[in-house]
Amino acid sequence: MNFVDWCLTEGNENIAQLEPAKKYKSYRFKKLDIPSVTVNNYREKLVPSLITQVEMFIPPSGSFETPDLRRYLELIQSYETSTNDMVLGLSLADQIRIAFSDMKAATICDRFPDIDLNSKRRYRCVAEYLLRQEELIKVRDCNGKLVKKIGNAGKPVVLYRGLPKLYETLKNSDLLKFVKNDKPQTENSKQAIKS
Repeated sequence: MNFVDWCLTEGNENIAQLEPAKKYKSYRFKKLDIPSVTVNNYREKLVPSLITQVEMFIPPSGSFETPDLRRYLELIQSYETSTNDMVLGLSLADQIRIAFSDMKAATICDRFPDIDLNSKRRYRCVAEYLLRQEELIKVRDCNGKLVKKIGNAGKPVVLYRGLPKLYETLKNSDLLKFVKNDKPQTENSKQAIKS
């Protein structure tokens, strides 16, 4: 029963059983039950991209035990599914993916000019996460130095650019409908060196 139907029913004995709001969830976590994942069964439970991301932390090369693995997965899930987008319910990571899907260099301030300072810090943290996932790179000149521009606060800020993996993640998440140009751009690797 939805809220309007409940309000229109007669009698005070009706107990509201409202349907939960639909919240966007990253394709990597849609069918994942984190409490059931262990260091012994993670290969059967996780999607390939998550396996690649966590396997370095699993013994013998790493030191994760099952509680550590679950905490790490919850952290990744919070990056990919937490949201401040009240209209579409997109995660910060997906908002950044969509914003940089044109594969052109820009700053966080360029792509999100109306967000406050605290939000910009959160977006930069998530951008760093996407950098480690090889979906974004920091733009560098031909000498390997970071290309920066003066931001709104008068300080130098880093330019980011999307990589082809970003486009693939949007495709896997069924989010290409939010991309203006749905054709993947080729990487212009002469101007940017992977950081």
